[in-house]
Amino acid sequence: MRFIFTFAAVAYLLIYAFEGAVRYGLYSMGMDDAILLRDGLVIGPVLLLLVVQAFRIRVHPAFGVFAFIVALHGGIAALNLHTALPAIYGAKLLVTVLFGFFVGRELTQPSRLVLGIFVLVWVASVVGIALDKFVYTFPWTGLETHVGGIKVDVSRGWDIDGGFEKRVAGFSRSSISAAMLVPTIAMVIAPRIRNWPVRAVVLALSVAAAAFTTQKGALAAAGAVAVILLGPAYMRFGLLRLACMGFILIDILLPFVTAGLMMPQNGGVFSFASFAMRIMRTWPDAWQWIGSNDVFPFGVGLGGIGGAQRFYAANFFNPSDNMFVFLYANFGVASIVYLAWIGALGRGLPEELRPAAIAPLAALAFNLGYGAALSMLEDQVSALFLGAAAGMLWQLHQQARAGLWSDPYAGARMRLQSPVAAHYYPGGGRAVKAR
Repeated sequence: MRFIFTFAAVAYLLIYAFEGAVRYGLYSMGMDDAILLRDGLVIGPVLLLLVVQAFRIRVHPAFGVFAFIVALHGGIAALNLHTALPAIYGAKLLVTVLFGFFVGRELTQPSRLVLGIFVLVWVASVVGIALDKFVYTFPWTGLETHVGGIKVDVSRGWDIDGGFEKRVAGFSRSSISAAMLVPTIAMVIAPRIRNWPVRAVVLALSVAAAAFTTQKGALAAAGAVAVILLGPAYMRFGLLRLACMGFILIDILLPFVTAGLMMPQNGGVFSFASFAMRIMRTWPDAWQWIGSNDVFPFGVGLGGIGGAQRFYAANFFNPSDNMFVFLYANFGVASIVYLAWIGALGRGLPEELRPAAIAPLAALAFNLGYGAALSMLEDQVSALFLGAAAGMLWQLHQQARAGLWSDPYAGARMRLQSPVAAHYYPGGGRAVKAR
């Protein structure tokens, strides 16, 4: 089961990293809808694991939590919006988080083979971004097509397309995708690099790649986490936990403390123009939509804002461009509870398990930091690694307590012999039957 999840996760990540080229190939063959098959890499293993564990009569509690969230918030959406499409769309986003939760160890503490693939993807992505920025505009840039009856970009073509301010995506689908992918993979790779100068180069190039995409939210978040990962080892765990909690507070407060603020909306990509657009248009419009459709305290319901709107309220489409705004629309007041649980991850881990928590905390901090300017869960790699970070940290808590779910694939029939068990990487440690 572990191999199936790892293979699917790596394949899913590869498609994301080269999605611009993949979609261009499908577009050239008139097979645009085939990109939807990618979802099978996530849904298939999750369903298989559920069936296997159901036969063992030991189903992982994450399945129950997922079912509860989808049933509650999806039900609210269906009753509130008079269509099941938002709930289906929202469940599709959440199943990626659930998949990441199960494959958390394999993604954040990868084996040498998977780590090698990550390094190759990182190198290719950085090179692709540099080529797109300074040398060559890829043929798929700016193309549009239809997938599932919805107009989509093969690869996003931005209005600004010349000089240093050119927004680039490299081999991925958009500059947002590139800015998400490179730092996220770097957060997994960097803690494994013992040589400080090499680690500094990897992190510096990742921050530079984020700058080349012109995604300022990613640039700020990647820069902040990179500084922590370059600091003293004994401080990283605590600082990363503080960063996660601090970024959550920023995500929540930013749309409120900036309400009514007037800012100029002109200027280049490294001005405050895009931030001004969020303050003066995106966030107020999002709150107006939520206020008009809110079922307090449940929000609009699952799929209540963002991409799902294209199916039932295209004229009111709003990207939300803030993680808390997106979560509140989907989950209402419960979003505070979910964010509080995320912020508490890593709390109380014993000293010997903290090295294994650095990579997931770094990936989590970057995604939460970028969440101040982006909805996050609608991006596949963000949803994947948010789930992976949460899953790995939860596994470490289980491991510290010799819990039944230290291994999410074991159907709760196996547990580690000791809280430590040197099980930082796949294949490590020794398992015994649970008593």
